[in-house]
Amino acid sequence: MNPLDLIRETTEYVYSKSKYVSINQEALEKECNDFLEKHKKSPFKELWADNEFHFCDVDIECDKSVMSDLTAKYTLVLDSLNFCFWPDSELEYHHLARGLKNALIADNKVFDADRLAVVTPEILFQWFNRELPNVGERCRLLREVGTSLLTFFNGSIKELILSANHKASNLVDIITKYFWGFRDSSVYQGRQIFFYKRAQIFVGDIWGAYQGRGLGQFDDIQELTMFADYRVPQILESLGVMVYSNELKQIILDKKEIPVGSEMELEIRAVTVVAVEKMRDIFNKNQCNLLALEVDWMLWGRGEAMLDKLPPHHRTLTIFY
Repeated sequence: MNPLDLIRETTEYVYSKSKYVSINQEALEKECNDFLEKHKKSPFKELWADNEFHFCDVDIECDKSVMSDLTAKYTLVLDSLNFCFWPDSELEYHHLARGLKNALIADNKVFDADRLAVVTPEILFQWFNRELPNVGERCRLLREVGTSLLTFFNGSIKELILSANHKASNLVDIITKYFWGFRDSSVYQGRQIFFYKRAQIFVGDIWGAYQGRGLGQFDDIQELTMFADYRVPQILESLGVMVYSNELKQIILDKKEIPVGSEMELEIRAVTVVAVEKMRDIFNKNQCNLLALEVDWMLWGRGEAMLDKLPPHHRTLTIFY
């Protein structure tokens, strides 16, 4: 079955059973209408490369550059490490992205598959000049990526991406098949639930970095869902779009850890996916054609811009987001 269909089907199932998280449809529609009014004359456009902390050597005017694999290597490493920053209060996504960018500028072979296959905590420290949380797992995941690239794709990120035949659903399937650390699923009330956050965000980042051309051409990019993590539910809850039970809200305000795979954690993530699907449908109904991943980027950027004003996000120790 198409993995993206599985994500939608199973997160809808969680939403239908959810005890701790709900959606306020009136607040959701208000936020959508406010967004539509704001962008009536100036359509929303989020360019991945406009974030200065991202490495991107893609020149859309140059056909050769959209097949260059340096940005793709950077993106795979970035999305392999893109999880669970919160144990370090001074670490955010942009620190990770900029650190990897600097490492690649200093040595354009640093993310080659044979180098990733032997990554150590000491090497990661050199990249960032600091220790990352859960560094052992982060090294293990990078070694897995390097080894799988060498074993199944001749060490080539380009071969990996092109094997998907320009289908986002195929690439998510391939990533989760060959890289076990991207198999983001769990069990809710006896049913397996799929999110595939980092696998999806890798595809979305490649599409964004290459602006839908060359290595970034995916004919079904509209099938990606949002990328269920910490920031988007945090902003949606603050806007009243997502509503937490009193018990869950207090746990989050107290910054208590929510166990990975618990009903609370899975409901937060699943309802976030459903809420963004609903928002995308409203935008598209009003001729504001946005992908689910673009709605995600819009909300994530909004959350990043007001971090000091937002209530705490939920805390779950996991390698998946």
